[in-house]
Amino acid sequence: MFNRKNKDVNNLANQEENTNFLLGALAWHGSVTPRVLLSVLITGLYTLGLAWIDIHYYKLPGFAVTPFEYIGAVLGLVLVFRTNAGHDRWWEARKLWGAIVNQSRNLLVMSWNYGADDKQWCNDMTKWIVAFSFAAKESLRLQKEFDDLKAILNDSEIIELRNAPHSPVFVSGKIAALLQQARLNSTIDGFVFLEIEKQRAALIDSIGGCERILKTPMPLVYAIKARRFILIYLLLLPLSLIDEVGLMAVPIAILVAYPLFSLDRIGIELQNPFATKNLSHLPLQSICVGIKNIAATFNINKMAR
Repeated sequence: MFNRKNKDVNNLANQEENTNFLLGALAWHGSVTPRVLLSVLITGLYTLGLAWIDIHYYKLPGFAVTPFEYIGAVLGLVLVFRTNAGHDRWWEARKLWGAIVNQSRNLLVMSWNYGADDKQWCNDMTKWIVAFSFAAKESLRLQKEFDDLKAILNDSEIIELRNAPHSPVFVSGKIAALLQQARLNSTIDGFVFLEIEKQRAALIDSIGGCERILKTPMPLVYAIKARRFILIYLLLLPLSLIDEVGLMAVPIAILVAYPLFSLDRIGIELQNPFATKNLSHLPLQSICVGIKNIAATFNINKMAR
């Protein structure tokens, strides 16, 4: 079950696009199509119902097509703004996680080269530096699963981590305590302490930036208005199409509804780049495992010297 869950999460994580145009255009996994398909079909059935009534029972009032062309252009701009706002949040989150990776690397290099001449101290620093990324990942996903850390943390440490009100701050506190220990023992000088402390503080700044994205959704007033415009547009558009093309209004309405619903959904999917249920969420698991592998390789190389 655990492996199946991870597989599903990876399928929804952001991946490179297929270089083959046709395969990319027809891709199902990672596309918003499954999530908007019901809304598109309902639009088609609604248009079909109106066309059936217009042809067999009662002549519905028609509208000129021209106003809908202008309204559609304005609606497209509204949706593009929504999508761009979501992408800005997604990209900012990725930059913050890039900073976490770089700060973790800096801490590893500084600890092993400028830190205390004590293998145990270096090993403790390494395990908590690695633990920070996993703690940050779980905190942003509102979870507390730390099975990936069982190889480097003992049971009591994992229990402490799970019970901590804010796991990234708990891990940062462990790193700070190790730095203070080395400073009081005079195993690192004041300059080295300050430089390593800057990197530790930067980790907190990065997770704080991620939490700002997580806890500040798009303004509700904008989301409501954008969707209300889509609803009104798709409710009135068939009345114009039926008068012009009859039953052909059904496929035309579907073709219009599909990109509108898709753009709206893309904006939603990108708002929270950490949630595993969202499409193209950041591959945080891969990033954390990358930090863990770097630490392991670095540790082995230092031990071999």
